Amino acid sequence: MVRAAMRHQTLKSWPTAEQSLLGGMALASLAAACIWLVLGPAPDVADHLIAIGLLVALFLAALIVMHLVGNSRRQMEAALESRIKAEQRATEALRESEAQWKEVFEHNPVMYFMVDADGTVLSVNTFGAAQLGYPASELRGASVLKVFFAEDRDLVRKSVDLCLKNIGQTHSWEIRKVRKDGSALWVRENAKAVRRVDGRLVVLIACEDITERKEAENALRQSESYLAEAQRLSHTGSSGWRVATGEFIWSEETFRIFGYEKAPSVTLDKVLQRIHPDDRARVRQTLDRASRDRKDYDHGYRLLLPDGAVKHVHATAHAVTDASGNIEFVGAVTDVTVRKRAEEKLHEAQAELAHVARVSALGELAASIAHEVNQPLAAVVANATACQRWLDRDPPDLQEARSTVQSIIKDGSRAGDVIQHVRALVNKTVNQKVPLDINEVVNEVIPLLHHELVSHRMSLRTELAPAPGLVLGDRIQLQQVILNLVINGMEAMQPVTDRLREVVIRTHEEEARQILVAVSDCGTGLAAGKADRLFDAFFTTKSGGMGMGLSICRSIVESHGGRLSATGNVGPGATFQFILPLYQEDTTP
Repeated sequence: MVRAAMRHQTLKSWPTAEQSLLGGMALASLAAACIWLVLGPAPDVADHLIAIGLLVALFLAALIVMHLVGNSRRQMEAALESRIKAEQRATEALRESEAQWKEVFEHNPVMYFMVDADGTVLSVNTFGAAQLGYPASELRGASVLKVFFAEDRDLVRKSVDLCLKNIGQTHSWEIRKVRKDGSALWVRENAKAVRRVDGRLVVLIACEDITERKEAENALRQSESYLAEAQRLSHTGSSGWRVATGEFIWSEETFRIFGYEKAPSVTLDKVLQRIHPDDRARVRQTLDRASRDRKDYDHGYRLLLPDGAVKHVHATAHAVTDASGNIEFVGAVTDVTVRKRAEEKLHEAQAELAHVARVSALGELAASIAHEVNQPLAAVVANATACQRWLDRDPPDLQEARSTVQSIIKDGSRAGDVIQHVRALVNKTVNQKVPLDINEVVNEVIPLLHHELVSHRMSLRTELAPAPGLVLGDRIQLQQVILNLVINGMEAMQPVTDRLREVVIRTHEEEARQILVAVSDCGTGLAAGKADRLFDAFFTTKSGGMGMGLSICRSIVESHGGRLSATGNVGPGATFQFILPLYQEDTTP
């Protein structure tokens, strides 16, 4: 600006010198012409005219030259004026830009540092210094290591050295800074080394505050750690199945359950490889149906590990649809091996108790059983005596003898059937569920109760549904349930003396594809407030009872997929009933 002003002042003074020079030259020319005319030899008139013409021409030429020089001067002055104004505008724009960039540098919500090759802070913006709790003047001239934790300073030195070795290349890293009050500030630093005009190397550093992100990441890692520990303790792993790609995304616990090394994902084929061969087809069928119907699934199966170990698992999943309309399943897999083994132990204990209960019931029915056996045995003896008489005749009556022998065979078979039923109830038999006609099960129990009913002056009536559907069950266990319920009804009718004492067994096929079996009595009924506890273990209303009979009956019925309940009759007595699902061809035991 100063130089432009000086040039402008010089240009303004130039016209005066120009005019003086040209004027001087014109006057000198005129003076020389006049002297030549006065003092020189007398010229002719023509010479005078020529001289005067030359002087006039010279004067006119001087005027023209002065005019042209004036025009040039004015043009140069206008150009110089325009240039000066342009320089002034550029200077003002530069000042404004410098002020703006300074404002950006000082107050931009990013921390800026400039350090030299030794790590000394050459410059820091006000915002960055304030973010660290310092005034900018306190950081300038100090080592940049001042704002880092001692354990992180080696990393800072290595990072600065890396920038100095690769001039012009940007490098990034995440690190903690320490505020003046000692608190930590996580930043992401982007740094680049550049060479200044004087040849010195400096490192420019821009720092982004990522403290919230780091705290969120740490919280997420902690949450994931808690979740992983909870999954490990509960033996439950999470699972995701992308049907479109066939990928399974598992948690670490799921990989542990299946005995695989952790990986980003596994395929369906790899999952099926671990499933027990006997369960593989059923699992595949469940997954195919779930993916086809886009419905949740819930099933249990076994895993066969490479070392021969067998695990019981239970998987459940919820179907969701992603933004592209593809189906995915999100669920959980639980290792229930320990629970399964405990259930097996419980079933064994229940079987022992059930066996004891059956033996106890048969002990109570000993007289009835003996009567049922004695009747055919006595008939056998009588028929054998009669047969001997028919054979002793002369001649022997072979036709009558044959008829008597057939009676002996029939009575012997009857006695054998009674003994077989008793032995089946007494023996410890393995749970064997087969399709059964529930009416046959009822009819097989009745002979064992006949003598007991007669001796106590009680009657038993049946109302059996014609041709009911089959149920899937264990014959002996269901006989035990019916036997116990009838005996309970008989005991409830013992105090009754003013009405007919009768037990009624009914079977009925429900609309919900279920079979109902009900045993009704006309005894004392259910005690108020105790109906809900009848099926609890060790709860009894009998003075000498153990409180296990009805509890065992409930366990047996529930193991068959049914439900046992008790209600008071409208009249005297109570009804104990249980329902069982109808057998279907695709039902598996």
